[in-house]
This record gives sequence, C-alpha cells and structure tokens, in this order.
Amino acid sequence: MKKRSAIIIGFIIALIRFLWVQDKRIVSSFHTYKSERVPSSFDGFRMTQVSDFHNMYIGKDSKILLDKVSETRPDVILVTGDAIDRRTPNEQRALKFLQDLTDIAPTYYVTGNHEAYYRKFEDFYMKVIMTDVISVCDRDAYVHRGDDYIKISGVHDVRVFGDDTNPNLYVQYEDYLEERFFELEDKLTILLAHRPDLIHMYSTYDVDLIFSGHAHGGQFRVPFIGGLYAPDQGILPKYTEGMHEMNGSKMYISRGLGNSRFPWRLFNQPELVVVDLKREA
Repeated sequence: MKKRSAIIIGFIIALIRFLWVQDKRIVSSFHTYKSERVPSSFDGFRMTQVSDFHNMYIGKDSKILLDKVSETRPDVILVTGDAIDRRTPNEQRALKFLQDLTDIAPTYYVTGNHEAYYRKFEDFYMKVIMTDVISVCDRDAYVHRGDDYIKISGVHDVRVFGDDTNPNLYVQYEDYLEERFFELEDKLTILLAHRPDLIHMYSTYDVDLIFSGHAHGGQFRVPFIGGLYAPDQGILPKYTEGMHEMNGSKMYISRGLGNSRFPWRLFNQPELVVVDLKREA
C-alpha cells in the first residue's frame, strides 16, 4: 500500500513539474531576415518580440522573464498586444513590466484584443502612453543609425473598433489601415499587428516585416499537426508560430507568454521571438 501511494505521489509531482515547464519555461526562437532593403548600418540589428503577457506571473516583478529578454541583447523590443488579461486585469503588473522593458532597450507597443475588450481600455491605454513605451498604433517611429533609418509602424487591434455585433467592423478596419498606410515611404518598414489571421489585410501594403501574436501557439501543440485551437481561427489554425509570407511581406508569429481562457499549455512553451536584420547584397 505504501509503495502504491509513493508511486501515485511521484506521478503527481512529475505531472505538476511537467505542466510547470510547459507553462513557465521561456524559450527564445532566433530568425534572420535577409533583404537588400536592410540599410548597411542596420546589418545585425536585433529585434526581440514580446507578446501576450496576459499579466503573467513568473518570478517577483517578472524578473525571470525580464532576464530572458535581456539575454537576447535586443536593439529594440516589440510588444504586440495583450499586455493585460481582461478577465483578470492587473494594470500595475502590466504597466511595471512594460516600463521595465524600456530599461533593456527602446520598446514599441500596439494593443491586442484584451486591451480593446477591457472596460477601462482608454484609461489603461493612456497609462501605457505615460510610460517610456512608444505606442505606434497611430503614428510611426523611426530608428536611426547614422544617415540610415528604418520605420516601425503599428495598428490597433480590430476590436478597438467594436465587436461582432458591428456589421461594418472589418470595413471600418480596412478604412483605418488605408488611412495609416496610404503614404508609405520607400524604407524598410516593420509592422506590429496583434492578429496573424489578418495577414491578407496587412500585406496589401508595402510592409517588409510583420510581427504578430494572439494565437498562443494553438495552446496545445501536437507533433506533425501543430496547434489545436486559436481564437478567430478555430480548430487546427494555420497561423500559430514561425514565419509566414504573403504578397512579399514576411510575418513572424510569437507563441506568446501568458495564458487567458486556457490555464496551461502543452508542448507549447512560452516564446520570445528574436529577429536579426541582415543586409543581402
């Protein structure tokens, strides 16, 4: 009897440890973007993407996560939405995390659907703007090196313009995108946009790189199949991680960091996405 109890206890401990690793052990995925449009002074420029924080708790004041971001040695940090979770909003934790990111590198931000659905959205967004984080939802940012520069642009999440009860939601969003990008400069342009499933909209415009999140890697991942479910894509979603290309634009998708509706992940560890620019002759 004692032996059986010991086996059961051992199994439970092993299961808890396994689930903790799946949910909390952060991995960094490294990519290289090669293009003749990369200015020579930006050869080797590094961008680290942080997505879907969802008030994640990992270490006091998110120190473990911040250390992982710092270890990637970014030139800039790109935050692609859902810094809070609308079901369990913790503004203070999210705002402190965003501010602490700026101590590592200049940090650029766009909203996600959880900010948009949050009942105090406008108040929270103003608090984000009051930090040292640079919102690119409504205006572009320029990163200079010598005489060269690249542009970091971004868009609000579509839910900022309403929910599914609005029959003109996506028409309004297309108008918003048109207004944002009707006059793009002929410079390397990086777009931060929370939802990867709208790549067909983003890539209509002359943007070189797109960074997205939202899908949480499909939450549960199955070898040779991929993610099982993602919001706004449903079962067996197409856009959950890695790099995808459409109309000449390349999109990098982060599996994100925190969770929302599902409390844990499976074979889908939290992810930082790191992209180095490489000038191609």
